[in-house]
Amino acid sequence: MSTSSARSPEPDLDAAALVAMLDIQPQRAAARLLSWIEDEDPRAVAALQATWSRTGNGYVIGVTGPPGAGKSTLVDCLAVHAAAQGHTVGVLAVDPTSPFSGGAVLGDRLRMNGAQQQGVFIRSVATRGHLGGLTATTRYLVNALELLGCDLVFVETVGAGQGDVEVVQLADTTVVVEVPGLGDEVQAQKAGILEIGDLLLVNKSDRPGADRLAQELLSAVELGEMRDWQPPVLQVTAIEGTGIDAAWDAIADHRVHMEAGPLADDRLARQMRELQQQLQQQLFRDRMVTIGDKALRSAAERVLARRSDPFSAIDRLAN
Repeated sequence: MSTSSARSPEPDLDAAALVAMLDIQPQRAAARLLSWIEDEDPRAVAALQATWSRTGNGYVIGVTGPPGAGKSTLVDCLAVHAAAQGHTVGVLAVDPTSPFSGGAVLGDRLRMNGAQQQGVFIRSVATRGHLGGLTATTRYLVNALELLGCDLVFVETVGAGQGDVEVVQLADTTVVVEVPGLGDEVQAQKAGILEIGDLLLVNKSDRPGADRLAQELLSAVELGEMRDWQPPVLQVTAIEGTGIDAAWDAIADHRVHMEAGPLADDRLARQMRELQQQLQQQLFRDRMVTIGDKALRSAAERVLARRSDPFSAIDRLAN
């Protein structure tokens, strides 16, 4: 995380005070930490460093799919179901960014009334220009919810198309939601769906074409590459609560499958990728500071004037 901040600083609270607050006012402390993480406030780094050993206990369920698929209503139903079974549930709903406020524009909390009534902690998170469905700091937002005591965290992506495949970098179980009526768009997405989905849900199953869509997805799964886990294809109508029990059971089955073997290796591989990405970003920032704008401008001028080619220019700047 960088040190830029979109909100005004809070000089009355430092990282040590927030860590102490976690045991006294956990919801208030977690909300503050979430804001720090979103704003890339340096206090977030200090707070996470001090509490890192207390994180990592949450099981993450990613929910992705195209806009209009009813993901928020579905997450609301699943969160209520999980809370009723004794889970402490958190929800991160990743929304597009408002060009005016810089905050989340859709406000998924408005669409998750049931979950709020069950005490589920819901946070709408702005993408802030990130091209994929998840923000660069979503992993740390999950950690903040774990500090609140959440043992189950739903991450609903923005539904930005192919970029949403990055949900697999974060989730232990990935749920892909489709809806009848998208036509060729669904056909174009099938390859990606089969690669990332652990459970395929056809929402709004009361619509015409739901049976056909479910059968197409099932056929594609059966014809696809053999995996140690074959994604179930289920129909739900989240707004009516239809099919939610079966969907939850399928998620639970996948969790049992993961915890019986693949989960530890999967999490290790994801952590390695995260560290690699963050290291690349840090090395890039450090190198750009060393190079400076003057040298970069000079190199660009030489390339434009054809006195140098871009490959040689990059080699000189990098060494």
